[in-house]
This record gives sequence, C-alpha cells and structure tokens, in this order.
Amino acid sequence: RARDAPAPPSRAGDVGRRPLPMAMLGKRGWEPGGPPPGAPGGAASASEEEALQQEMAWLQQQNSSLQKQLSGLQQQHMALSTGQPMPALAPVRAPHDPSWTEQTNPENGTTYYWNSRTGESVYERPADYNPPLAQKKGPVGANLFVVRKMRRGDYDNFTDADLRAECSKFGTVLRAEMTIDKMSGMSKGFGFVSLSSSEEADAAIAGLNGSWVAGREMRVEKTKEDSS
Repeated sequence: RARDAPAPPSRAGDVGRRPLPMAMLGKRGWEPGGPPPGAPGGAASASEEEALQQEMAWLQQQNSSLQKQLSGLQQQHMALSTGQPMPALAPVRAPHDPSWTEQTNPENGTTYYWNSRTGESVYERPADYNPPLAQKKGPVGANLFVVRKMRRGDYDNFTDADLRAECSKFGTVLRAEMTIDKMSGMSKGFGFVSLSSSEEADAAIAGLNGSWVAGREMRVEKTKEDSS
C-alpha cells in the first residue's frame, strides 16, 4: 500500500457514492473535488490530456457493453416476431472502470474503494469495479512477452481482446493481457500471452514478431522464465 493513500469514507454505513466531507479530508487540506495527494502507486495528478484519454477509454468500454445489450434485445425482438421461444441471456456485467481501486482503512482494516478520476471513496463495491479474473499461464515454452513499439509517453488502444484475437490464429490462447496505465486506462504497449503448447507459441512468434498490427510493429518473444 502506497504512502499517503486516499482517505476512506466517513463511516462504514456510508455506502453511497459521494465525495468525502471536508472534515475527513485529512491534515493536508485536500482541495474538494480533486484526488488526494499521494495516490496509490505514487501517481501524480492527471493532466488535461490524460484525463481526456481516460474518459475516451471509459466511453469505449461503455459502448462495447451497450452493443452487447443491443444485440440481446434484437434477439428478443426477433424471437417475439417469429413466435419462437426467447433464448436465455447471460447477465451482462458493467465494464470495468480502471479508475476504481480497492483500498484498506489502516484504522480498522475495512475494505473500501477509491476512484482516482472523481476522488470518490465508498465502502460498497461499485457496479463498475469488475477487474478481470486472473488468467492461466501455459506450460513451459508457451508463454510470450509482447511489445507494441511506440515512443515514450504514447498510449495505445490495443486491448486484451485484440491481443487474444491475433494470437488465436496460432492456437488456443489461455491468457492475453495488455498492461494498462492506471491514470489513463489505456494500454502501455506491452503484455503477455500464454498458449496451450510450446509449438503454438513458436508459431505465434514466427507469425507476429516483426509484423505490423493496428498501426504498430510487434515484437514477440518468450518470457524470461521460458527462454532460460
């Protein structure tokens, strides 16, 4: 846990999303509406450009979720129009907002949630706090390190789903994770892939290393653990 972590909500019963009262803003006198100093990970306040990039990434996630819901409604409409029984729809989780992080109150050990974009602290788990579940690594020789070459300070829209789609051409993907910047919610340009066999990993390296995907050159190699 980073030093000077954000303050928890005023009471354990305060479960609504509302900014902290001025009385709970701490000895440093944080400005109302802004994130507290010393955010987790030592991150500084986001610049206007970073804030816009973060908002864009969140809106893209919302758009993806709405498209899934629209597809389900269209299926229901078609079923009603033709008299066919409606298919059962899987529950749709709200897309994860990377601005939310889980924190612990040092005074009593209570878990709470802090939003680095809005400065909110709440005890109730937010509906859009849905971090991805841990994914499975592959056998020895089947785990890859992926880099999308870009300049320092650049961000990338390449997602886990994009990485999985590219690597699925070469075998069964067990894990596909791009590293995300906490402040902007966008990819830092590198990640990890695990396939079901070393042969599939070798095929992915042969097919993707040095290629251009979505406007950037790809570097694909085995992880240090698998290459030693």
